[in-house]
Amino acid sequence: MGVILHHQIRKKMVTLQDENYLGRKLNLGGFFLATTLLSVLLLTTYIMIQSGFAISVFAQEQNNNLSSADSALVTDTKATTNGINSTQVDFVSNIEQIRGHLNAAVMNKEAGNNSLAKAHTLHPIAEIYSTIEPSISNINSALNNTLATDLDQFSQMVNISSLDEFDEQSKRINGTLNQTIQQVIPRDAIDNSSFNLGVASDLLSIAETEYGEAVENGTIKEIVEYQDGQAFVSRARSVFSQASSTLPPEMNSNVEETGQFFSALDTAIQNKSNPEIIDRSVGSIIHEISEITGINEESLGGQETGAESGEVISEIKSLLNQTIDAYRQQNYEEAEALATTAYLDNFEFIEAPLAEKDEALMQNTEVLLREQLRQLIQDHVPIDELQLHIDKINYNLKNAEALLVVGSTP
Repeated sequence: MGVILHHQIRKKMVTLQDENYLGRKLNLGGFFLATTLLSVLLLTTYIMIQSGFAISVFAQEQNNNLSSADSALVTDTKATTNGINSTQVDFVSNIEQIRGHLNAAVMNKEAGNNSLAKAHTLHPIAEIYSTIEPSISNINSALNNTLATDLDQFSQMVNISSLDEFDEQSKRINGTLNQTIQQVIPRDAIDNSSFNLGVASDLLSIAETEYGEAVENGTIKEIVEYQDGQAFVSRARSVFSQASSTLPPEMNSNVEETGQFFSALDTAIQNKSNPEIIDRSVGSIIHEISEITGINEESLGGQETGAESGEVISEIKSLLNQTIDAYRQQNYEEAEALATTAYLDNFEFIEAPLAEKDEALMQNTEVLLREQLRQLIQDHVPIDELQLHIDKINYNLKNAEALLVVGSTP
C-alpha cells in the first residue's frame, strides 16, 4: 500500500525533541472547535520551525452533518482490486497503527518506562494524524477535534497520571477511533472480510519495515521501532482473527495455517531474528491471505513472484540448505521459518504446472516439504535424520526440474 512510503518519510521527521511543538499543534484542536461553533470558515497556515524543518498546520471548517457518502474516501476513484478501495484500506490501517501505539504506550507505562510510553503517545500525532485528519474533518470536524484533543491529552498524561487513568484515556481514544471508522468508511467495506484482510496485510508490511529498521545481527538498535513492529503485528493478528470468523468453512484450513504463521512470526520477533526471517514470515501470511481473498500478493503488500520454474526450484534448494544450517546451530525457530518459506513462497508456485506433468510427484513432494519437514524440525530429531529427509526432497526437486525446465535431464 502507498502508506508505507509516506510512513517512512514521516518517520525521518520525528524525534522526541519535537514534543513541545506537537503539544502546541494539537492544542489547536480546541481553537478549531471554537471556530466551528461560530460557523466561520477559517483557513489558518501556521508555520513553525523546529528541529531543522518546517511544518504547516491548517484547518478548514466542514459541515458536521455530511453523510458518509460524501466522504473523500468513499468517492475516491483510486483504482480498486477485487472491489477493495486501497485508499480506504490505508485509512483503516492508519487507525490500527494508532491502536498499536496506544497499546505500546500502556505497556511501557505499566513497566515503569515513561520515556518509551511518551514516545508511543507522540508517534500517532507526528506520523499518522496528519494523514487521516483531512478525511475525518471532511465528514465530522467535531469528531476530528475530539480525536486531536484526546491524543494530545494522552501524551500529556504520561508523567502525571496513574496507570488506571492512563489506560482509561487509551480506551477513550479507541472508542473515538471506532466512531471514526464508522463515519468515514462505508458499511459494506467495514463488513467485507477481504477488505479487513487487506488491512491486516498492510499492517504486516509496515511492521516488516519497522522491524527492519530496529534489529540488526540479533540486536535491537531502535527500541521504539522494534516495539512498533510488535504492536502492528499484534493489531494485524487481531484484525485477521475478526475477519476470519466470517469466512466460509472451506477456508478453515487456510485460517488455521495462517494462525500458525502468526505464532511463528511472534516467536521470531521475540527472538530478535534477522529481518530476512521476519520478511519470509510476513510473506507466508500474505500468501495465505492472497489465497483466501483472491487478491494478488503484490496488491496486498507482498512481493510478486515472476520467477521461472528453474529459479523457484533453485531457491527452494537454497532455503533447504539454510534450513539445515540453522538447525545445526539449534536455531529451531529460524529453521522452521526457512522450511515454511521454501514451501509457501516457492513450491506452491510450481505445484500446478508440476501436477500437470506428474501428479504423484507433486503430491509426494508437497507432503515431504509442507508437513513432514516442519514436523521433524518441531520434534528436534537428530541432524542426520533431518538431512536424510532433505535429501529426499532434493531428489524430487531434481525430477521436477527435469519435467518443468526445458533442456533439463533427470
